[in-house]
Amino acid sequence: MLALAVALLAICSAWPIYADPWIAVVAAAGAVAAFLAVRAGVRWRWGAGTVLALGLLFAALVVPVAVPSALGGSPRSLLSALGDGLAAVALGWKQILTLVLPLGTYQTVLVPLLVTVMVAAAIAVRLAAGGARAHACAALPLLAPLLFGTVLGPATPSEAIVLGAVEIAAPRELALWCATAVIVAAWIGWSSGRARRAALRLGGAAPVSLRRALRGGLGAGLLVVALAAGAVLAPAAATAPRTLPRDRVDPVLIVRAQSSPLSGYRVWKRDAALDAPIFAVSPLDGAALPERLRLAVLDDENGVDFAVTAEPGTFTRFPSGTAAQDPSRVAVELRSAAPGIWVPLPAALTGPPRFTGPRAAELRDGFYLDRETGAGIAVPTAAGLRAGDGFEAEAGGGADAELDPAPAHATPQIDRTAFPQLDRWVRMQRLPATGAGLAEAIERLRDRGYLSHALSAEPGERAWLDELAEAHGTRFVASAGGHSNARIEELFAQLADRETAAGSDAAAAELVAGIGDDEQFAVAAARLAEAFGYDARVVLGVRLDPESDGEVPGVPACAEVCAGRNIGAWVEARGADGVWAPLDVTPQVATPPAAITEGERLPEHPTVPEERDAHESDPELGAGAGDSSAEPGPEPASTLAIGPVLRAIGLGIAALALLALVLLFVPAVKALRARSRRRAASPELRALGAWEELVALHTDAGALPPAATGPGAPGPGAPATRAMLGASIPGGAAFAAQVDRAVFSRDGLTDAEADALWAEVDRARERLAGAGTRGARLRARWSLASFGIARRGGVRGGGGIRGGAGGVRKSGGAR
Repeated sequence: MLALAVALLAICSAWPIYADPWIAVVAAAGAVAAFLAVRAGVRWRWGAGTVLALGLLFAALVVPVAVPSALGGSPRSLLSALGDGLAAVALGWKQILTLVLPLGTYQTVLVPLLVTVMVAAAIAVRLAAGGARAHACAALPLLAPLLFGTVLGPATPSEAIVLGAVEIAAPRELALWCATAVIVAAWIGWSSGRARRAALRLGGAAPVSLRRALRGGLGAGLLVVALAAGAVLAPAAATAPRTLPRDRVDPVLIVRAQSSPLSGYRVWKRDAALDAPIFAVSPLDGAALPERLRLAVLDDENGVDFAVTAEPGTFTRFPSGTAAQDPSRVAVELRSAAPGIWVPLPAALTGPPRFTGPRAAELRDGFYLDRETGAGIAVPTAAGLRAGDGFEAEAGGGADAELDPAPAHATPQIDRTAFPQLDRWVRMQRLPATGAGLAEAIERLRDRGYLSHALSAEPGERAWLDELAEAHGTRFVASAGGHSNARIEELFAQLADRETAAGSDAAAAELVAGIGDDEQFAVAAARLAEAFGYDARVVLGVRLDPESDGEVPGVPACAEVCAGRNIGAWVEARGADGVWAPLDVTPQVATPPAAITEGERLPEHPTVPEERDAHESDPELGAGAGDSSAEPGPEPASTLAIGPVLRAIGLGIAALALLALVLLFVPAVKALRARSRRRAASPELRALGAWEELVALHTDAGALPPAATGPGAPGPGAPATRAMLGASIPGGAAFAAQVDRAVFSRDGLTDAEADALWAEVDRARERLAGAGTRGARLRARWSLASFGIARRGGVRGGGGIRGGAGGVRKSGGAR
């Protein structure tokens, strides 16, 4: 019955985590397997072998039950799934906390549920098969599946329901806790009543049994009262703010899970997001606004995306900063959850932001700063910011830093041979590797570029174009998204080809050829800076200086509310002075690309042009790089064949090693115990150790008869004396007399006599090993009876034996 209750509670409690009917199969299989293993262990007295049986059953169930996606695969895939399932016993809990709910049957997320059900059911069944006290506690493991769903489940409780004039908060959680309270209280009450009924039937033993029954009934009553009080207080606790392990997220893991913020740049420019308010910004105490707010600083790249560095220690707590003269103070209020985890912050914070709004405490605890880049993230949950959140921040004021004339390095920071089109264009410019040379190169890049946010001008994607056309006469020219190395090389190829065709003395309007937006031009400018010997990184954010509109007409600055139209990207370059200087990169919008002139020589090996009317499919905000992602090449056949096999073999060896540790633990502890007893400092202690080892051998083998009865026997429940036990062991009477002489005699024993006792222990071990069957020898080897875990005829191992008829040992003789 208890195993069934564990399964039902696990299904109800874990449903919000998985939301898949398959969890019923997991819970039922785990409960049945635990019940069968424990009942068989109790029936045939397996002792520690019961744990081994549970482990074997778990290994047999883990793939078909907890990793159902592996069913139907090849033997190699099944072996790999078995290794993954065994590893998930330790790693699956973290996987649950880092994935977005519901999980379904994804990979190995069901393994922790199977482990919880099997362990809880096994403990409950074993306690139910024990004595009166253990029987009363057998319902307590029912709390395990309930805690599984509470701790690992969603932070938001179920929606309240209204019944007439009564509103019931968190009805699902309340129902589960109340049901558990009823089951636990009913079981404990029934267990206590069973003791009382047995006492009444015994008649003569009624006084003692009744006292025990009354004590048990009192304990059960107190527990029922506590559970009832918990059920009454559960609604208030469920509606109060909760902090769960799911909410305690690792900032590095969260940042790694994000796609590059630059990959979703064009989502901000769609009609739906162009005017949608993201956050409001205002100055505080009459201070001037900073010139920029930075959302994300991208200082890492892999050839496909510019991303945020996320290594251990990158994002840390920010308890305090450095004071600045004439600081700027700004208040920001989120109007939507669009920024995700990225906090719009000014550069050079002088202290941690002071968060406002209903989640101020959670945001304060979940704020982390990259001190190298100045970028901040807020991860009260993995979703980050949401509408209604806000903060006040103070940062160093002043204008943007100026680019240092000297580069940070004497050599380029990229391999220019890996960027032949960039290298070709840079050589055509004939500019020095100085700050002025880099600024001029970026200015030419912008002047010869042309702004385009899309592949097509279909409805829903042309509001930006209509506005620019009205203000600047901008016309539509398609451009592909992405900012991979190949896309940037394409941009420089357009520029270099146009300059080659037009000639070095051509007018500026004839050199316009590069098509794209901030996504491409920011990365292109970063590559230029690295080619000139400067350190570079890309920044996504907004400008707050209204005067910058004249310099960047395609991406206007914010006034009070920042929307998608205001999101831009720029590059920050660092020279020899170590100061990061921002440089705008948005291309111009007034002069369209020059048409191909008549008589221009066509390429010798022409390529098929892309279809300009192809449908554009930009990634959603927070998605991957979309059309800029490079298709990975096929792996060598040898790697495909050997890698999974080696991984499966390694996981299998690790699983066998864990099972071996469990299997060898008890014999190893017994061997260490015997060694410690044999090497005691004095003959008297070695003699006592020999006696304890002799009794332990017979206790584990089940060779001790029930405690002696009759005249001089101890009372019920009292341990037997050494003399009584010695009479029950072959050769034990003389052995016990020698030990009593060692304890009580004034002269004690010699070293030779103590060694003789240990020789007798060795002979007794060989005699017991040869007398029983192989199964009996294995049970004795792994039995825990000599540790006091099980009782044999009133004896609790060697440690519970009295020293003699009087039960008194001489000073210093206690073991």
